[in-house]
Amino acid sequence: IEDYLRYVRDSPREVGTLYKELLIGVTNFFRDPEGWEVLRQHVVPEVLRSAGPGGSVRAWVAACSTGEEAYSLAMLFAEGMDAVGLRCDVKVFATDIDKDAIEYAGAGVYPESIAADLAPERLGRFFVRMGDRYQVSRALRETVVFATQNLAKDPPFTRMDVVTCRNLLIYFQAP
Repeated sequence: IEDYLRYVRDSPREVGTLYKELLIGVTNFFRDPEGWEVLRQHVVPEVLRSAGPGGSVRAWVAACSTGEEAYSLAMLFAEGMDAVGLRCDVKVFATDIDKDAIEYAGAGVYPESIAADLAPERLGRFFVRMGDRYQVSRALRETVVFATQNLAKDPPFTRMDVVTCRNLLIYFQAP
């Protein structure tokens, strides 16, 4: 450990590698479907009804990684507006400490393997096929605002209707 500590002190490149290794960048669309189903059935309709026609909805996805959670939430709100028959201005603010992950998320381009995580209806509605990849539709991308944020130092977003932090919770253990 002492040798590695010396190496880290002398190698800025290794500091970057270590930093990336500490971040958990593994996520997918609608991970843990039971939780998303609760949001779809109970939370999204209530938030939309509270906002009312022409109102606004603000959601925050803390520790969004490469964007799947943020886009999943945006999809639920788009579908929810159809289900309750009203239109609102929905903005999903998605933040992460990893600027590379934020850039990836903002582009919204994912491998074709995402088809395993998404119903064909969602894939057809919210994505555009680009060869062996899929890009999030422009309309959905415009719903989500990505930004870098260090939750330990930067202030949180305020006046939110919904806050999710499912990727963040991976870092915490019961003790």
